[in-house]
Amino acid sequence: MRSIEFRCELRCAFVALLVVPGVAAAQVGGAVPPAEPPRPAASAPSQQAEPEFLGEIVVTAQRRRENLQDVPITVTAISAEALTTAAVTSTTDLVNVVPGLMMPTSAGYLLPHLRGIGITAIGPGIENSVALYVDGVYRGVSSSAALALNNIAQVEVEKGPQGTLFGRNATGGLIQVTTLAPTPGFSGSVNVGYGNYDTVSGDLYVTGGTDILSGDFALQSTHQGEGWGINVFNGQDVNRMDLNLSMRTKWLFRPVDGTKVTLILDETQSRNSMSALRNYQNVTNAFYPGGFASLPTLDVNDNAQPLRRLKDDGISLQLDQDLGFASLVNTVAYREDVYRYNVDFDLGPNPYSLNDARQADNQLTEELQLLSQNTASLTWVAGLYYYSAHDGFAPQNLYFSGPAVNPLKPITHVNNPTEEKTDSLAGYVQATQALPAHNRLTLGLRYTAETRALVGVETGYLNGVTPVPLANVNTSVATHTPTWRTAFDHNFTDDVHGYISYNRGFKSGGYNVTAPTVPPYQPEKLDAYEMGLKTQFLDRRLTFNTAAFYYSYENIQVSRFVNGSPQVYNGGKATLYGLDADATLRFTERLTVTAGIELEHSEFMDFPKADFFLSCPGGYPGICSLSAKGKQLPQTPKASGTVNVDYRVPVMDGELHINLNEAANSGYYYSPNNEYKQSAYGLLNGSVRWSRGSYTVSLWGKNLTNVIYPISVNQAPTAVAAAYAAPRTYGITVGARF
Repeated sequence: MRSIEFRCELRCAFVALLVVPGVAAAQVGGAVPPAEPPRPAASAPSQQAEPEFLGEIVVTAQRRRENLQDVPITVTAISAEALTTAAVTSTTDLVNVVPGLMMPTSAGYLLPHLRGIGITAIGPGIENSVALYVDGVYRGVSSSAALALNNIAQVEVEKGPQGTLFGRNATGGLIQVTTLAPTPGFSGSVNVGYGNYDTVSGDLYVTGGTDILSGDFALQSTHQGEGWGINVFNGQDVNRMDLNLSMRTKWLFRPVDGTKVTLILDETQSRNSMSALRNYQNVTNAFYPGGFASLPTLDVNDNAQPLRRLKDDGISLQLDQDLGFASLVNTVAYREDVYRYNVDFDLGPNPYSLNDARQADNQLTEELQLLSQNTASLTWVAGLYYYSAHDGFAPQNLYFSGPAVNPLKPITHVNNPTEEKTDSLAGYVQATQALPAHNRLTLGLRYTAETRALVGVETGYLNGVTPVPLANVNTSVATHTPTWRTAFDHNFTDDVHGYISYNRGFKSGGYNVTAPTVPPYQPEKLDAYEMGLKTQFLDRRLTFNTAAFYYSYENIQVSRFVNGSPQVYNGGKATLYGLDADATLRFTERLTVTAGIELEHSEFMDFPKADFFLSCPGGYPGICSLSAKGKQLPQTPKASGTVNVDYRVPVMDGELHINLNEAANSGYYYSPNNEYKQSAYGLLNGSVRWSRGSYTVSLWGKNLTNVIYPISVNQAPTAVAAAYAAPRTYGITVGARF
């Protein structure tokens, strides 16, 4: 195994340093569009050559529009064109263009990890450590984080804690998605695709209006007629997307100069059997001590057919007002979702145990910001942020039979309608002062006051009939937490920019809605030190950015599974450090290569009571508490990298656009005990697109080498469950602009 790790690390380093072009997939396709990007004219010739220099990349990592090369933060910015050519169609695909980003999925919950910071627990009220913002609105529910990326202007990924300006649980970093803004006139686009596994997809975007009022409508839909696995118990398909439907409309109203009001409404509906769980590697578990018959990796053998149903809705209203000396931005948003899923956690054909849950969430956010003008020597932003959420089960039902029943207290059914309530208020300010000799100093501070309350009644039923009270809770906990940022940066030349920074981030604590009697878990904190260099060479045909980081991570929130339900508990301390490097090289006006690498060391420095299974004195099945000191953090490969080759050439009065993308890593562990490890692998994606005028025809493929690997492996005292990523997929897409 060590030799595999070494070969992958060596290969990634070789690619990054000799091919030089970087990883940011960000810069493929030129500059990121402005905040209200104009749609390309339908008559624009598709074969028009790109300029030989790299365009400016504009990001909002510091809440204002700035050149990426001037921002003292490690940022990957991905344009809409780059998303398309790299086959990034949802947030789960961002691993293809961002080194150090992992996207494990468990029971339909997307759980991003950046530089080893993330959480693998699922359930109501458990927020991700890598925050997701869409059009400036925070999304606190991980079951709705697998976002379809249609009608997108750009995606930004900020690495490291964003404890001042994006303080809501952004311990590991931040993913910002910005959708297209409506434009006057009338224009749009339509695409229809067909792929293997009888997959039909389509998207439509229409925009129009006047300079005073303009609007748009975006629609995306996918139907997969055949799953990539079978439930041998009943012969039905699993790992199939029956329906994924996303709709969004955005309206811009400009009554007078300096005033803009933006209204956005969106809805997502999904019905699927994706990330179907099966017994990992056909090993024995507590329910099946004789083991399992060998199953193909993508199949399951469950008496309960996997079910995932999601309905997610949102509305936001944003006011942008020019005050002369500053800009006022006020954003209020409301979101709600209902997520229905089941987990047959004995993982076999007998009706031993089932978790049948209906999760209901809603959140209200309001953020008021005041931003100085960009032209002053002192720039600043101040704001207030309010977050209110209700997350719970409506309800959760656990069913037990067979060996799962305790003969002394044979509870065969548990009903849990528990809900967690969150109220959080934060104030923040950050300022950057220009100093002599091309220096700048940035100071930021945020203070968060938060209350989490748990209300619920959990009832068990003896033999499914006689009720037995298990929990009756009405409790709360309050926290008050400061976070901060300091940064010093220096322009050595117009094209060489260096910086050092120190950030404190935190992720709030909370209650386990799945286990109401368990005491609350505590907030985790992370101190991040970073030193970076951003450079451009060869008349700005080459961009090369690098950063070294050191993390001190305390009170880490770790997941565990008890009686088929996930819980969070606090681990100890960890140290992480590493190096990021990415570059983009435009060889000619038609050939651009990007690549990048992240090398990282992670280690628990103190974790005395971690959950272990295989290492227990009595063996497995079973559980014991042992020290995880010296173990590697979950979902943290020692090396990861991406390479993207983009080539365009005139063909048949049009343009042929060829793109190859590979993402590779050196392997990683699934839990703090390091008992199960994923070996090194790489994913190769590619597309060939021919365009002429307003029309395009694309052939595309994902995971072309058909690598089969788990997207999650969850250990419990009774069983080890795994869900698997998609095998090779490919298809054709035709599109038109008008």
